Amino acid sequence: MNNPLRRLLKPVWEVFRDALPVKTHVVLDHLRYHGRFPNLQQPRTFSEKIARRKLYDRDPRIPLLVDKIAAKEQMAARFGEEFIIPMLASFTSEAEVNFAELPYPCVIKPNHLSGFNVFLKEQPADPNLADMDKVRRSLGWLLRQRYENASEEWAYSRIAPRLLVEPWIDGGEHGLIDYKLHTFGGRVFAIQVDVDRYTHHGRCFFDMAWKKMPLELVYPQAAYEIPQPVTLERMIQVAEQIGEGFSYVRVDLYEIAGKVKFGEATFYPGAGLEVFNPREYDALFGAQWK
Repeated sequence: MNNPLRRLLKPVWEVFRDALPVKTHVVLDHLRYHGRFPNLQQPRTFSEKIARRKLYDRDPRIPLLVDKIAAKEQMAARFGEEFIIPMLASFTSEAEVNFAELPYPCVIKPNHLSGFNVFLKEQPADPNLADMDKVRRSLGWLLRQRYENASEEWAYSRIAPRLLVEPWIDGGEHGLIDYKLHTFGGRVFAIQVDVDRYTHHGRCFFDMAWKKMPLELVYPQAAYEIPQPVTLERMIQVAEQIGEGFSYVRVDLYEIAGKVKFGEATFYPGAGLEVFNPREYDALFGAQWK
């Protein structure tokens, strides 16, 4: 389906999707976004292999790595406290958040979702203002969202939703740059770089030699050259250590003050619904997934 039609039908789809059998939901999602049914018995493309993982991969290690709080604990124990962005506080409900006591500037995010952040850059003059009530409602909405309902990402169903607070980090002109290392069988194949996420989101892919791949995925390539990170060698090293023993995992990292910091581990990027351009890269990435 084309994008305008998909947007038109989205509210209708959300009403009845939860009543669908899981496999039917996964197959129809794939059809809606990729324009074809997935081959689940002998998956060939990257998106088909994510679809199969959603249905059949129940590796008990995965929920502990997609839970942002549990993952921080694991990474700190494995690589040291300096490898993680510190967690300043955590809450089980939005009602527990005391805006007067938060360390500003900060970011509040749910441990069971990806890409949903609430940025608080300065302490409000009055924490009881209506604006803070709006923020609290937003946090409550985040706690109620479930990936396992929206896209059948099983691992998230094993996470008790919580809110965590991290320090806000100024990434400079283009924001904090995300380095997302696509790791297959413990080997990095491609490095996805996301810049200007909250302004003019750009996304580029590089190989291990930092040569740009002629590829787009959802967002256009950045309009400027992205320099190789100083810590690239270290990024590859830790991503491969984290990815060892998994057929596929995307390891998200940052470079902050000359040091590598862990962001998150992703086993279902884009829920397998993001469309590669050109489409041949869907098969190329899929071929790395043994």
